[in-house]
Amino acid sequence: QKALIIYNEWACQEIRIYDGARITEIEWIVGPIPIEDNIGKEIIVRYDTDIQSDETFYTDANGREVLERKRDYRPTWNYTVYESVSGNYYPIPSRIWIKDNQRQLTILTDRSEGGSSMHDGSIELMVHRRTLYDDSLGVGEPMNETAYGKGLVVCGKHFLLLEPPESSAFYHRNIAQRLFMSPMGTYALPNVSYANYSTSYRQTWSALTEPLPYNVHLLTFDQSSSKVFLIRVEHYFELNEDETFSKAVQFDLQILFNRLGKIVELVELTLG
Repeated sequence: QKALIIYNEWACQEIRIYDGARITEIEWIVGPIPIEDNIGKEIIVRYDTDIQSDETFYTDANGREVLERKRDYRPTWNYTVYESVSGNYYPIPSRIWIKDNQRQLTILTDRSEGGSSMHDGSIELMVHRRTLYDDSLGVGEPMNETAYGKGLVVCGKHFLLLEPPESSAFYHRNIAQRLFMSPMGTYALPNVSYANYSTSYRQTWSALTEPLPYNVHLLTFDQSSSKVFLIRVEHYFELNEDETFSKAVQFDLQILFNRLGKIVELVELTLG
């Protein structure tokens, strides 16, 4: 099911609900933002609920650690409110959520955006802006980006997930990985038929002989020489985030990567 909402000639969104899916997909298109009235504009999408969030919301840091945010508050110093809106905005690399004892609304983004919860039960995300004056905060220029003599047109997606707090991480952690690592379609003019191509080239291949544990992600798989591979795996659930999948997990690299041959040596490397 889907519904198209057209706000005006430069802003619209389409809401999609898929059978059997836990997420609701919101695709938005904004631009070019008009400035004929000499007024800059910042465009947000706001989701209002009756969740009792108690001035608290949560944002991620680069898709991994999640930080608790409290409106008009800083945990390490006495905060004086001078900018009630921008002072409560934070970067949202991949997700933001609010929750109470019964429900958690998690919103996954397809790109880094600014976001906040300016009111209890509410989440807002800035999707586009076009300003005409510098804000004197370091950039030294207005945010008036153009293409072909007009303001930019931007298209993106939000993915909404509503679950009990105790089970939300089970879904949003995995869904976020799938969104970020989704395959990119590429195309080329065919010089041969698919039948001839498929007999000459491998169509599918995996280094894994069996799936990784649900809470483990294969972060890097790089072949540096004929018999040397760089492999990085990560446990991408936080501590106490999920009753089952936040726990430590063990697996056998030889069994998982048996197709590569026998592992005769392992060298642990740092992240430097």
